[in-house]
Amino acid sequence: MNQTGPMVATPLTGRSRELRAVDRLLAGASGGTGGALVLRGEPGIGKTALLSYAERAATGMRVLQVIGVETEVELPFAALHQLLLPVLDRLGALPALQAAALRGAFGMEEATTRDRFLIGLATSSLLTTLAAETPVLCLIDNLEWLDQPSVDALLFAARRSRDAPVAILISTREVPRPFADAGIPELTLSRLRPADAAALLKEHAPSLPSEIRDRILKDALGNPLALAELAKTTRTLPPHPAETLPLTDRLIETFHHHARALPEATQALLLVLAADDTGDIELAVRAVRQLGVHAELQDLKHAEAAGLLTLDNNKAEFCHPLIRSAVYQSAAHGRRLETHHAIAEALAGDTTERRTWHLAASATGPREDIALAMERVAEKARSRAGYAAAVSAYIRAAELSSSGPPRARRFSLAAEAAIEAGQLRNAGGLADKASALTTDEKALARLARIRSAVEFELGSPATAGRILTEGAKLIETSDPGTAALMLAAAIRNASFASDPALARDAAADLNRLPLPRNPMFGALTSLADILGGDHTAAAGLNDKLQALPTGRPQERLLAASLALIAADDARAHDLAASVVTQARERGMIGLLPGALAIQAQAGLLRDRHPQALAAATEGHRISRDLDQPHRTAHLGALIAWLSAVQGDEERCTALAARAIAYGDHHGVATTPALATWALGVLDLTLGRYDSAVEHLENLQSGTPSHPIIAMYAAVDLMEASARAGAPATKTLPDLLSWTDVIARPWSSAIAARCRALTTPGLEAAAHYETALKHHASNDQPFQQARTQLLYAEWLARHDRAPEATPHLQAAHATFTHLGAHPWIARTKAQYPKA
Repeated sequence: MNQTGPMVATPLTGRSRELRAVDRLLAGASGGTGGALVLRGEPGIGKTALLSYAERAATGMRVLQVIGVETEVELPFAALHQLLLPVLDRLGALPALQAAALRGAFGMEEATTRDRFLIGLATSSLLTTLAAETPVLCLIDNLEWLDQPSVDALLFAARRSRDAPVAILISTREVPRPFADAGIPELTLSRLRPADAAALLKEHAPSLPSEIRDRILKDALGNPLALAELAKTTRTLPPHPAETLPLTDRLIETFHHHARALPEATQALLLVLAADDTGDIELAVRAVRQLGVHAELQDLKHAEAAGLLTLDNNKAEFCHPLIRSAVYQSAAHGRRLETHHAIAEALAGDTTERRTWHLAASATGPREDIALAMERVAEKARSRAGYAAAVSAYIRAAELSSSGPPRARRFSLAAEAAIEAGQLRNAGGLADKASALTTDEKALARLARIRSAVEFELGSPATAGRILTEGAKLIETSDPGTAALMLAAAIRNASFASDPALARDAAADLNRLPLPRNPMFGALTSLADILGGDHTAAAGLNDKLQALPTGRPQERLLAASLALIAADDARAHDLAASVVTQARERGMIGLLPGALAIQAQAGLLRDRHPQALAAATEGHRISRDLDQPHRTAHLGALIAWLSAVQGDEERCTALAARAIAYGDHHGVATTPALATWALGVLDLTLGRYDSAVEHLENLQSGTPSHPIIAMYAAVDLMEASARAGAPATKTLPDLLSWTDVIARPWSSAIAARCRALTTPGLEAAAHYETALKHHASNDQPFQQARTQLLYAEWLARHDRAPEATPHLQAAHATFTHLGAHPWIARTKAQYPKA
């Protein structure tokens, strides 16, 4: 709805702090700066009242709102559909893929994507489009009862709300939810102070006798809803003392006390409305008649008069979620089962999943027919990217299965959907359940892939790789193609963990499979050899790159990763850039962080620092939005390296510390090695040469270490140790061997520079000249400028200062272009000597 004209919002007793926070949120959006705020607190504490205040105060804003409904928590995108329903006519303003993603999610057309991240992006884009016309306020009440796919989409939008005049105000109970980890501000509502509680009670019941007032104040414990409801029951307060029940339970008991005083037909209607909670009065009447109780619309008037619900046309809505809980929980278990079955019967002919869910809720034992129907519900949800809803449906289908094999299969499907939903711990538990129910080797291998994916994100890449190698053994004869994919993934895991033994074992198993030779097998075997310390294998890997398949985006990303290892940074950049382009065009947002990470790393190695920083920064932001912690840490380490060159010590050290902590906790070697390299480059940049040597030497033989990153870092170790007065002559042979093997023009330049740094006397000049000659045949400006600076410094020390000037001028121009401020200062310091 649109709010126009002046509005006066009624103040709420005892909530001045919270009102100021809401006012700031609204004022920010009205002024062009969006934001989000989560209101957290116990039931009845006043969260909904604050959302109502925001709605009244939202002068000149478009207000969209949704209220979480417990019975719709398994219906994918039900909440998001309710929120966006008033503006679905604006979907045409979105890019075609995003519009199609939302239409598919809402069942408006055939779903064309299973990418839940694209739906989040489409939600954010739609809100941004609307906000370009007038600021937008989204009110989300009872977050804990929103379906998970809607929560994911709204979380994505909330993280990006600052980019447009969009305010998002959310209420939730005191339960763990994802917003706490997303950097979105939270405000916990405390109970009212005694004076405020007394003032609020006086508003509701100004003429209470003092003894009744004191008891209500004592029992309510400063909860606004409790104060209001207990004030209605001054003559029939529950007899138990306040200490015997928690406050929420006391409120439920109070509402139950109201409900059980109503006529039988009214109570039956309330139970149906509580069990279905769509508010459909006609459905409720039909269901109650299925139970043998004659009921009419008029029977609900009694509940309205008792303050339990409101009636609007053919819709009924409970006045507070706790009323629904009170009605449902107080009913006997058998009565609840009968009610769900009656609702299912009343929905006969309904083709939606609602009827199936009610049938499942009414079942008391195995029912293969309902299990099959629930599996179809899960498949439909999965096709619409409603993965969390699919998990619940698959689990219920498994529980209703008539025997072990179908139960195992459905738990396995639930585990796969949980991976897609980002429910990693849940996926692991479901995979364990499925594993205990089957002895089928193909099924166990499939479950091994799930368990490995969970272990990779939550545990150790090395352990994840071992799970894959053991799982592959089960199917190496019956399904060698799938076994090969598992072993290939294990070698990649070994690279992340810098585990040469795992890589060697997986490569040996891969090459024993009864399959035709494949270029990818050869490339991965070369990777295993490199991880084992054989730098000459890089030449073989380089030869195999041209034959790798690159048709699918995932194939191009793997080929790009291997190109980086082979030091073919230009090829790695081009492959990754093509995936970035395709991911943008097709809305494959989940691929973007990985592709941007490779693009940034290739840009870093090619000395395209501004472009690399832009790619890494974008990837870092998206990976946080998508909750990809491994990618976030790795991209953070890349940003740390680029910040080091610029002399941004605060940013570099903060990001590097996070990356190292993540790597240490998860057994990942690449990310902390990259971060340690960044710290070494920072110290080299700032002239702290001894500290730089310490960091960079750790990468050669200490912890963390990774053979590829160690070679790149050895270049900086050579310079840092030379500047510290102790040239790293022991490092030089391995470095020269590596640069000879990869045989790139830039590597020849680097090799000559390192020879110059370790060559005494006048012979060093020839090596510097050779390095500059090789630099001239390739385009690596940062490394070339460093060589020019080092040579200029050498010339000044050897009484050849006039020859240093052109080198200093060229280096200064390059460092200026790259924003490498400490390097600019170092170059300027040499001018008087020249």
